Amino acid sequence: MARIGTFWVVIALYATVVHAGFLDWFRSKNNKGHSICKVDFEVLDPQGLRLWTAHKPEMKMFGVEVYINPSGRSNEPLVCSLCKNTTQATHGKYFIQDDSVIVKKGDVLEYIAITDNGKTTQRHKPRKIIVNDYIIKPMGRCACPEPVVPSTVHESDPNAEIELLERVISGLANRCADGLVSKNLFLQVDNAAGPNNLLERVKKYFEANPALKPYVDSIVSAEDYSDGIAFQMKTIVDKLKVLELMHTGNDILDYDQTSIIGKLDIRLSD
Repeated sequence: MARIGTFWVVIALYATVVHAGFLDWFRSKNNKGHSICKVDFEVLDPQGLRLWTAHKPEMKMFGVEVYINPSGRSNEPLVCSLCKNTTQATHGKYFIQDDSVIVKKGDVLEYIAITDNGKTTQRHKPRKIIVNDYIIKPMGRCACPEPVVPSTVHESDPNAEIELLERVISGLANRCADGLVSKNLFLQVDNAAGPNNLLERVKKYFEANPALKPYVDSIVSAEDYSDGIAFQMKTIVDKLKVLELMHTGNDILDYDQTSIIGKLDIRLSD
């Protein structure tokens, strides 16, 4: 009986330690150096692909696997179009470039970031971006410096909002042939982390970004889907403003264009 009592005491202590996050502290030691910033892409014209991410002190290596227009069918092997890594940081960034890759507007790029902290190697969750005019650059020109934060521009230039609306209207006119435009957007996130309330998660994402913060109250609903959260804005104009402000980012996609990504399997109800 004494042994049984000791056994349950040990189990209770173990549960208490786990609940207190003690084991997570040890796990976090192994995860240091694997935290990664946003990965920026440039499609070079006529051919080539360049990408980069910010260097962090504890990160010893950054690598990437890029797949162009993956079919999403389990019986078809994926062909890696760009599989490289680097240990050299330049001007505070890890750069990877391949001048032989051919990418065109409308292509879907699925990429897996790989990091090494000197002790362990980690493959990160797959992400997707859709190639648009904003990330296509002439060969030999790099837009690598950090872009100006749109909200700062708005504060210093009263005409910035008008210019933003003009770009939105121009983009909408160019999309008329694609059919109806919905109010829906898609946020690529790790569903295992963050608040359980999906609407609150999207709002927190907006609040953390100075450019998006003014549009927090325009988010009306959110639904859970594989690879992220589909959410709806109050108006189509609000949606297009967000896309315009986030054209250099990879987290927010146009929900209407995700229909061409079969693997996402997104079906947002009205």
